[in-house]
Amino acid sequence: MDGIGLAIIGCGTIGRIRAQLAREHPAVAWLGLCDIDEEVGGRLAKDTNADFVTSDFKELLARPEVTAVIVATDENEHVEPILAAVEYRHPLFIEKPLATDPFESEKVLRAIQENGVDAVIGYTQRFRRRFLTAKQRLRDGQIGEVTSVVTRAFMNRMVPIATLARTPEKRFLTPMVVSGTHSLDMCMWLMEGKEPVEVYARSGDQSLGEIGTKDFTFGIITMHDGTVFSMNINWALPIIWPGAVYGLEIGIVGTKGIIDIEDTHRDVILSSGVIRPETSPTACCGVRCEKRR
Repeated sequence: MDGIGLAIIGCGTIGRIRAQLAREHPAVAWLGLCDIDEEVGGRLAKDTNADFVTSDFKELLARPEVTAVIVATDENEHVEPILAAVEYRHPLFIEKPLATDPFESEKVLRAIQENGVDAVIGYTQRFRRRFLTAKQRLRDGQIGEVTSVVTRAFMNRMVPIATLARTPEKRFLTPMVVSGTHSLDMCMWLMEGKEPVEVYARSGDQSLGEIGTKDFTFGIITMHDGTVFSMNINWALPIIWPGAVYGLEIGIVGTKGIIDIEDTHRDVILSSGVIRPETSPTACCGVRCEKRR
């Protein structure tokens, strides 16, 4: 078969996006889907004209057409399909995180490395122009040697509410594991070559403790060369907070300068007086609002 035989495990929101993009790409010659919910998998298979669909990921991975795999299941369900794909030594694209349990993460990473599998995690922020530019400036030494990094991530609580509603296994679904991992990855990538040697962190659950997660995690990470990295995330902001997307700020201070990145998505604003009947009087954020005039 000429082209990629792509297996996508997990047909939810992210799996659907990956499948639709894959179906449109000329390099993908065969598309197979898997979801434990047969209705969800079947619907996506119809929408993408998939070549194969099943509710058993082992059945999908055993297909001879498969040459690459995307794991896009819920956060708690990554480990088994990853390990099964590793047995076939298929190239892997894994939605973050690698696993929610740190011991499971170590197990999965070891299996990937020992089998020589080409595996990546979906940290797509690395491919955005602003972060690529910052990376190059750091490599060019334009701010000298990095001495400190500060990052702040904000999200409204729709994300944890939706994430935790999908699973009874809530213990490891914290703001840092589910969403803070993006800003952690970005800063570690920008600080290329610096190794963490000490971590101190505190969390609180005054708002979201009742649904089984933390509101925030604030951490201080010390690197081997004395660089200090302050990393903070809070995903308990009110639902009506307008920054429904991932709002990230990063400040990188060096011996000769600074790079300050504001990625809060406030630079593009749409305001419209048009109200679609199906969305009124309920706003898109799910909060019931007064009908606009």
